Amino acid sequence: MNTEVDKAMRLLEEVQEILAPMLMNEPDVPSVIEEEPVSTPFAEETVKEKVDEVIPTNDITPPRTNLECPLCGSKVYDNRPNKASGQYKATAGDFTCSNNTDCSGMVQGKSRMLRKAWWLDSKDLPQDWIRTEVPPTDDPEDTVQISPFN
Repeated sequence: MNTEVDKAMRLLEEVQEILAPMLMNEPDVPSVIEEEPVSTPFAEETVKEKVDEVIPTNDITPPRTNLECPLCGSKVYDNRPNKASGQYKATAGDFTCSNNTDCSGMVQGKSRMLRKAWWLDSKDLPQDWIRTEVPPTDDPEDTVQISPFN
């Protein structure tokens, strides 16, 4: 019986010698947990250049009084003149729903529910609220001629 145990021990040692180098190598299959790539933070000059690339725009749409909330149908206040005059904070919404009880767009504030508000850069701002038609001009100095063959 000792001989059988000795044979088994020798076979086990041989298997270990064969498998050890294979088990010590890196696997070809990527790990399930991979490290995130290191991202370099933006340099201040880069951020400033990006900000300078933005074309400054002015909102020239006149204040509106006939706006309706797309969520509840209530009147919507146009706060842009009040923000420009300093009566409202600069962080206030440009448009605010008048319904402060059951509009589905209300959000929870620190101490109470807040009415739905839209800013000029809001993704859900109805575009017809700020779109105006510019009447054509007859003044030739106000027009630009573009040649189709540059």
